[in-house]
Amino acid sequence: MTAVRVPWSSASFLVYLGGLTILASTLALISVQSDEHGAAGLVLWAALIFIVLAGAAEAARNRNHLVTGGLLAVSSFAAFVISVGAIFDWFGWLPDTNDDAVFFNGFHFWLLVLELIAVAAAAVALKRFRFPLFVLVLAGAIWLFVFDLLSNGGGWAAIVTIAVGLAFLLAGMAMDGPSRPFGFWLHVASGLAIGGGLMWFFHDGDFDWIVIAIVGLGYIAFGDRLSRSSWVVLGGWGILQTAAHFADKWSDIAAAGGFLIFPLFPFVLLSGLDGEFAAHHAHEWAGPVVFAITGLLFIALALFYARRSRPLIAEI
Repeated sequence: MTAVRVPWSSASFLVYLGGLTILASTLALISVQSDEHGAAGLVLWAALIFIVLAGAAEAARNRNHLVTGGLLAVSSFAAFVISVGAIFDWFGWLPDTNDDAVFFNGFHFWLLVLELIAVAAAAVALKRFRFPLFVLVLAGAIWLFVFDLLSNGGGWAAIVTIAVGLAFLLAGMAMDGPSRPFGFWLHVASGLAIGGGLMWFFHDGDFDWIVIAIVGLGYIAFGDRLSRSSWVVLGGWGILQTAAHFADKWSDIAAAGGFLIFPLFPFVLLSGLDGEFAAHHAHEWAGPVVFAITGLLFIALALFYARRSRPLIAEI
């Protein structure tokens, strides 16, 4: 299966920026509709959004804008899974998702069914659109299913996550040939899973953060050996977190929070987590819609620049 990919350019950056902005806006809009219309309304709105995005993705694919189609398909996948979950929740089949320990306590049959549906949907979309980012989506769905099935929280959850990460690593290394673009996202998923599991065990004192820095150096060396930049990026991020820990400890500037919160701040506002912001704006749906339109603008600019560039880039 040939991967859909284009060289880095202004157009490719803008189309990815637009597509990911639409994804964030889709999730925020569905969340707003859930709060305003309840379970039945969520089913309707999620299904409607899925139909619109799936149609747009197919239209882009048919016009040979393959990257645009793939990015829109990612958003349609999210809307599809949410719509199925909304139906399950409407029938009272899902556990209380407001409980943070829902993935740890008890056996939840319909939650596992929903996760399997997500795995199947991601696999179908990957085959249909040949868009490498769906490998990361598929890996995330697989991890969530295994995590929910086998984990009971605490250290065991971290061990399960590390084991899944090692499995992703083996799969990614096996794909480091003709399927290298697909293997990239398996390496990303592997690095995140292994690193996340390790940070569960090492995140408290000075010694723990020194261990994280050493692991980060190992990530960088491993990434250099495999010529996989994702390991280098994640390794650098781990070292930055260690630096943030000590900066916070020695200068009391709360650096660690800044590293994590600042890049997400627009989406914190978008998701309605800023209560003061939401209190002064009656039409909460307007925020996600504005961001979705902005995403469309990014894609329009990407297509404009693609026509002025090389033929290969015109496929976005």
